[in-house]
Amino acid sequence: MKRRIFSTVFLTMGLVAAKAQQKDSLTINREKINQLDKEIVHLLGERMEAARAIGIYKQAHNMEVLQSNRFNEVLQKAIETGKAEGLSEEFIRALYEAIHKESIRQQEALKKK
Repeated sequence: MKRRIFSTVFLTMGLVAAKAQQKDSLTINREKINQLDKEIVHLLGERMEAARAIGIYKQAHNMEVLQSNRFNEVLQKAIETGKAEGLSEEFIRALYEAIHKESIRQQEALKKK
């Protein structure tokens, strides 16, 4: 009887420890995601800064904001890089279309100043 109680207590303690370890792993990975999200947003901010600088150049040289060939080139490179990271083409395409839309918005806003 004592062995059975001891086994049950030991097993319960093991399950509690395993659950605590899982929770720690979950917390660690969520913190990692939070940090990576901050970095992603920061990098997008830097990218938009570069897009604005390009917009200023385009204005100074009477160039159109929309450069479809350039976007297609950037998109294809991103799709290739994304595939190497295990990301779907659909995801990369949607992401870069959103980034491109914001870049155009940023450059168009320069014209209004």
